[in-house]
Amino acid sequence: MSEQRNYHTVKKGDTLWQIAKDNGTTSEALKKINGIRSAHNIQVGQRIALRKEAVCGVEALFLDRDRNPIKGLHFRIEQCGKKHDGTTGKNGKSKQLFTETPDDTVKIWVKRLDGNWKLVTTVVSGFGNKLVTLVSAHLVIEARTEKHPELPPGTMPDPREKPKPKHGPGKAPPPTTDKKALGLKATSTKTPDGKALTVVEGDIPDLSFLGDYVGGEVTKEVIEAAAKELKCEPGLIYAIARQESAHSSFIKLGNQTMPSILYERHQFSKYSNRQYDDKYPDISSRQAYHKTKRKKVIIKGEKGEKNKVIYEVIDIKTGEAAVADDIYGSSGLHQYKRLVKAYQLDKEAALKACSWGKFQIMGFNHETAGYNNVFDFVKGMSTGDPAHIRAFLKFAKSNKVLLNGLREKDFEKIAAGHNGDSWRDVNPQYASNLEAFCKEYEQQNKNK
Repeated sequence: MSEQRNYHTVKKGDTLWQIAKDNGTTSEALKKINGIRSAHNIQVGQRIALRKEAVCGVEALFLDRDRNPIKGLHFRIEQCGKKHDGTTGKNGKSKQLFTETPDDTVKIWVKRLDGNWKLVTTVVSGFGNKLVTLVSAHLVIEARTEKHPELPPGTMPDPREKPKPKHGPGKAPPPTTDKKALGLKATSTKTPDGKALTVVEGDIPDLSFLGDYVGGEVTKEVIEAAAKELKCEPGLIYAIARQESAHSSFIKLGNQTMPSILYERHQFSKYSNRQYDDKYPDISSRQAYHKTKRKKVIIKGEKGEKNKVIYEVIDIKTGEAAVADDIYGSSGLHQYKRLVKAYQLDKEAALKACSWGKFQIMGFNHETAGYNNVFDFVKGMSTGDPAHIRAFLKFAKSNKVLLNGLREKDFEKIAAGHNGDSWRDVNPQYASNLEAFCKEYEQQNKNK
């Protein structure tokens, strides 16, 4: 279905009644699926969904603990008083269903081995077709059990008898790259004494794309020198770094220091030519992950008890409680888990699909950041903060919107230059955050 038939952008003189008539529907239907209270309350430039299929779609994606799709899982989706049963395909997805309005509640169930149903989540349909990603606490292995012929019927093997592992401390498995299929692979074999044995091997991460960490700090003097080169206030450079990576641009995983990243599945989808969207929608999809924020909620205590304060994780885009793993999620290991999965399928696309370091420059911007290819860019981003600010200087000089925003101290221009014209859809507070962080820097250095 084309974009034009799914949506209409309001122009001067448009009325909801006329938009509905031109597209074979009613104004009441449009109000219902767009959450419009009054037909008179539409604005020029507003995007109106014309069909419920454009905004009310819901489908579930079931993954195991290692984020591999679970196929053959019996599911049930309950919405608008209807129950829909089905079985997941190879990609771990349910069929897509459509609710009547974005406010409808959707319940997702899975069938246990004993035949009973377990409710795993309840979500609100929301505005915009939703992929609800559900990650199991268990690994799912597809293998065939074999009997032990030397044991009497009904006798269990000795659980203390453990086979020799295929890989050990002295024989570490090599990383798995250029795989045609991700996930666990079970191979039937036998022990030296003839007992049935199943060898299970999974995806082994490859981090060879990272360079060696050298270190180095971005000091006040470094920020001031960069600001002088860009002809802007130093507080603006500090504000971007503060917004993009808080106070830390590197993370520590074991003995390795690695640059902070944010993995973008819609960018991996783009740079891998959409070829993995159907099979691995968790890491490759036209639909981006959603950003979240914490919302303070006060629960009034019973008589004589104190009020209780809790914090809910809210989806910035929908305003509803965030769906687990349909969001960007935490920084650090969580982001690298997604990256190394994608890297096994398409190395270049995976590295281009991440934002890197202190200023979170996207891998696909490697040339404007001063690197011939994304592999050299990532090696550089691995060395330390000095490389991050050098890359930012080159990136800013090549980006007219960002550079003008810095020189004019226009926070919205800076937001658009660094994140694109749709920055409000991702983080509507971005510009106001920059302004606050800029004031923070000015206050910190007021008397210095």
